[in-house]
Amino acid sequence: MDWYELLPKILNMSLTASIIIVTVMILRLLLKRAPKVYSYMLWAVVLFRLLCPITINTPLSVLRCPTSQNQW
Repeated sequence: MDWYELLPKILNMSLTASIIIVTVMILRLLLKRAPKVYSYMLWAVVLFRLLCPITINTPLSVLRCPTSQNQW
């Protein structure tokens, strides 16, 4: 695997992990009065994403960037 292929994958995984972490932090603020087990479950999702860097390709994505092809 070449650096040109590896670097975008690493950046994409880091970006998705960052989005998950921010989402968990917001959910923790909303679930302040909930039992601590829910907080631990949310952080387990983050831990799983960081330890198992698998990507499921779907047609719907939060991070999909539109590609524009200019034809002159």
